[in-house]
Amino acid sequence: MNTNKMIIPVFILFSFLFYNCNTTPYVQGKQLYLSQCAHCHMEDGTGLNNLIPPLKGSTITYSEEMVCLLYNGKNDTIWKDSTFLVKEMPAFKNLSTTEVTNIINFLNHSWMNNFKEKTIKETVQDLENCIKR
Repeated sequence: MNTNKMIIPVFILFSFLFYNCNTTPYVQGKQLYLSQCAHCHMEDGTGLNNLIPPLKGSTITYSEEMVCLLYNGKNDTIWKDSTFLVKEMPAFKNLSTTEVTNIINFLNHSWMNNFKEKTIKETVQDLENCIKR
């Protein structure tokens, strides 16, 4: 076997593996957050004054309620510390369970310490619980 013919495929394989090992697993979640959520919740997750709640540091980002909010939106008042925040959040029913899971994992990876990564199976279960309510 000619070793010169093997060099290029091996180089390509190692380049691919090296690139994938050095990229964040939260890229899709970040891209989706920036395109779907950041215009209201801001790029850094701090929200908008007393109008839109922050996601940074919020315990809601890992809860079942987060999945419900993303799929169903919210049409009533959100209160935080006796302050009115927002009347409405749009539903994002066009997002797949994988995309919702990726957004949630990006949020928690970015702004929470010691978070447990959410699985697609958990997101599906959370969504089923939302529908049952």
